[in-house]
Amino acid sequence: MQNRKLTNRIRGALTWSALIILMVFYAGTWTFPGFYHVTEIYNTLIVFIALALLFFGNISLREKLRQRDVPLILMGAVLILALVNLFIIHSNKGCFLILADFLLVFYLGKELVLSERMLKILEIFFLVMYASWFIYDRAFFYNANTGATVTVLTLFGAWFLLEKISKKYTLGGFLVVLVLVRTVTLVLWHLARGAFLMLFVFLVLFFLLPERVWRNRKFFYGISLFACFGSLLFVVSYIALAKTGVNPRLPFFYKNVFSGREMIWQEVWDLFKTMPFTGIGSGRALKSFFEYNIHNAMYDILAVHGIPVFALSVSLILMRLFSAGRKLEEYGADAGRRCAAAAIFALFIESFIDMDLMWADYSPVLLLLLLELFRRGGGAPGKAGKGHG
Repeated sequence: MQNRKLTNRIRGALTWSALIILMVFYAGTWTFPGFYHVTEIYNTLIVFIALALLFFGNISLREKLRQRDVPLILMGAVLILALVNLFIIHSNKGCFLILADFLLVFYLGKELVLSERMLKILEIFFLVMYASWFIYDRAFFYNANTGATVTVLTLFGAWFLLEKISKKYTLGGFLVVLVLVRTVTLVLWHLARGAFLMLFVFLVLFFLLPERVWRNRKFFYGISLFACFGSLLFVVSYIALAKTGVNPRLPFFYKNVFSGREMIWQEVWDLFKTMPFTGIGSGRALKSFFEYNIHNAMYDILAVHGIPVFALSVSLILMRLFSAGRKLEEYGADAGRRCAAAAIFALFIESFIDMDLMWADYSPVLLLLLLELFRRGGGAPGKAGKGHG
């Protein structure tokens, strides 16, 4: 009995330590530009350490292996194969942590059972972070697109508490409208196409889709498949349309529809065709862009790590999303779960044209969204099992 209490205390300490690291990292990154520029090269490592603490503080590796936990085995196989491929092609190894962080977030999102207090602290944290951007737009200290994107993603993290406030207080609905107006104007002010797309998709999915649609397993499976494979279809379609020579101007954003991504994606494809099973790795110098940024999350996994790693990674992601669909069907799609699902799919779709789904600086938001989506039982948003409090 005493050993069990000690073990629970250790696990609780590891969990709290990980959450504090993630919150300090996120707050420092998106509050102080100096912090961001110093830690930018270490962001994947910082997040990996926090996720490792969460993993070992909450997952019994021996028990999971004894149970032959398929998602864990898949994740292990993916990461081993990805690392071997990077050595085979003599690539930079940093991209390994990008993939590891991403898959760990998806694995832990379902496995973690945080206490109600922990979830409330995370919700309050993101609301405070959003309020700081609401009051003072710091986008020009970073990058205009990045500033708009972090505002929208932080809003997703804050939405759980905003939803509760809107139901509890008379002026809560007005606050939500004010928040949305401010966010839309900020995104348009910075001409951020990706952030606008993400916010638009979220609003459509959250406000227009009724609960019965979210509880329809076929719908959830369909949108999950689209989130993963639609990304690659978009790349193919975008390149094909760009070759027609038609290039209309986007309203509100003063940019053309085809503004360079088609050249990046074509160049990456030409490289990938020569090594489809190992992938092309990272750190390459592209002729089409000044940095090695593929601007498409799923295409990045495929091109950088190869077909086998992509197939196994998507299998793990779809297992998690399909499991979420079954959970909504069983427990219902209350406002909290609808918010989480809508935000996750909005982030997937935004990452048809960017890498934000896999960027370590945004991973605390993605983790919270998955935790809210998979929270135990029914009831109000934020409820969870006892966990480590």
